[in-house]
Amino acid sequence: MPEGRKTGTGSRILQKRRIKTVSEENVPADYTEMDFLEAKRFDKKVKENFMPAVVSTVKQIIEDYGVLEGVCVDVGCGTAVFAIELCRHSKLKIYALEKEKAIYEVARMNIEKERLTDKIIPVLGNAHELPFENEFANFLISRGSYHCWEDKVRVFKEIYRVLKKGGIGFVGGGFGRYVTEEELNRMKSLRDHSLKEDAKAYSSPDKLREVIYKANISNFHIVHDKAGLWAEIKK
Repeated sequence: MPEGRKTGTGSRILQKRRIKTVSEENVPADYTEMDFLEAKRFDKKVKENFMPAVVSTVKQIIEDYGVLEGVCVDVGCGTAVFAIELCRHSKLKIYALEKEKAIYEVARMNIEKERLTDKIIPVLGNAHELPFENEFANFLISRGSYHCWEDKVRVFKEIYRVLKKGGIGFVGGGFGRYVTEEELNRMKSLRDHSLKEDAKAYSSPDKLREVIYKANISNFHIVHDKAGLWAEIKK
């Protein structure tokens, strides 16, 4: 019997260690080398961990800007989870841009699964050279890819180039104003653990402001609160 108890205790300790390990590796921050199966797992983890932030941010956008119409570009769309949610609550035609092939393929599959291929167009491309003509988009969103950009000034120049006159860009990262305190703390902790030093990009409004000034954009507004950091750009 004592031996059995020891085994049970060891099993519980091992289980706790496993739970901790799974939590620590929940959402990989770098998916540049992912194959298709890894990209599928990444997609699953995003849906399991960050859907409250996706829903909250879309709700915030609709409240602030109304039911959006026209053309939208989602820069760094990942597996298109955000684009799909935004599409459900707007009249936008969304071009979902992703540079990593495996992630792009999962995005394409998600769009097809949701039967939204007529409203969301997956695009394989790079934020540093957006594959769109001048004044292409009425609305441009980039959520959570800002920290990945090697040349942030160049990307902001591209964003401004692609926006139509009267268009709006919403660039940064966060969880939206409608998440609960518990959800916010959980997701922020997970994001910060995943991104490590890169997470500081979403708590550095002065650095973001400096980057946008260097891109020669004057009409913008920085939004920084406990739920995130965003730049609203108007053209």
